[in-house]
Amino acid sequence: MDAHKKREQLLHKYLSGTCTPEERLQVEQWYRQLDLPGELPSMEQMENDLADVRERLPRKRAHRLAPWYRYVAAAAIAAVMAIGVYVYFFQSEWSGTESEVAATSLPDDLAPGGNRAILQLADGTEIVLDERPDGTVAQEGEHAIYKHADGELVYQLEASGADREVPVFNRLQTPRGGQYHLVLPDGTHVWLNAASTLTYAISGATQERLVQLEGEAYFEVAGDPDRPFRVASRGQMVEVLGTHFNVNSYPDEPLIRTTLVEGAVKVSGSTDQRPVVLAPGEQALWAEDNQLAIRKVDVAQAVAWKNGKFNFSHSDVATVMRELSRWYNVDVVFEGEKPDITLSGEVYRNTNASNVLDILAFYDLDCRIVNQQGVKQIIVRKK
Repeated sequence: MDAHKKREQLLHKYLSGTCTPEERLQVEQWYRQLDLPGELPSMEQMENDLADVRERLPRKRAHRLAPWYRYVAAAAIAAVMAIGVYVYFFQSEWSGTESEVAATSLPDDLAPGGNRAILQLADGTEIVLDERPDGTVAQEGEHAIYKHADGELVYQLEASGADREVPVFNRLQTPRGGQYHLVLPDGTHVWLNAASTLTYAISGATQERLVQLEGEAYFEVAGDPDRPFRVASRGQMVEVLGTHFNVNSYPDEPLIRTTLVEGAVKVSGSTDQRPVVLAPGEQALWAEDNQLAIRKVDVAQAVAWKNGKFNFSHSDVATVMRELSRWYNVDVVFEGEKPDITLSGEVYRNTNASNVLDILAFYDLDCRIVNQQGVKQIIVRKK
């Protein structure tokens, strides 16, 4: 049995309460020795997660846990969900032999996405931002365009003058495996997720601030009562004055999801359907057949991507794989029928794909990365 399987089985036994005292000690000693990046959550934070964690535990395991093990297992999974501990389970040093440890590394892994985007100017010039140093990247009319560290693009007005009669549009596009932070001329902040495109006016005599979105973006809109801010995406229109919200409008997703964090937004379809007004914590679901519904959601989950995390709650496998496909810039192929199961959990996005796929093994999924003539794919099948 290879080291990967041994680790998986041992952690399964620990979480199900069937391991020996020696095996329990081995897992807990390993956990205490982990060298994890960033700040660790406090014990109080972990305990606050326990109620939610117990709800996420598969029912078929829950009835087998003794009271003491149930608390330990929940605490362990709370740590997993809070800081992505399990991600490091298959990376960290192990008590096995050197050859066993070496066998767990994948020759063809997928690095996480990063700050990558292409800026298209009004004349069609394209600027690959991740290939440019920090500083001024272009001059568009009276605006200087600056690239700052950590993937931020800022428009700054350098010379005021009469508005142009014809609006000047720019476009920012992130590839699969990319993300970017944009500050528009009016001070509105936009975070673009992977495989997304935002088209926006930077000057011109317009009575509104209209942007076109394909993909996903989080908006923090600068207030301007005289010029409403509008987001058009696949036939849906979102109108605001000043607020924070997220729009998920990928072409391969069945619904457009608009989630309000603070303030108020008005959502409407492409026909004369009466618009709906969202309150903070609500999400509008719009289908292209013009059906519009509202539901209460966990805002932290809806905007987890902006905060560097994957966060799934009872998500089907296809939905999870579409998100991984966009972030790791890889195609996903299902062998046989798509597994009819749902996944829940949270893990940081700044980890290699193999570590995320290892977690999915606990849901009876076999996910592997293959390299066929230089083209990488994730193959998924039910165990």
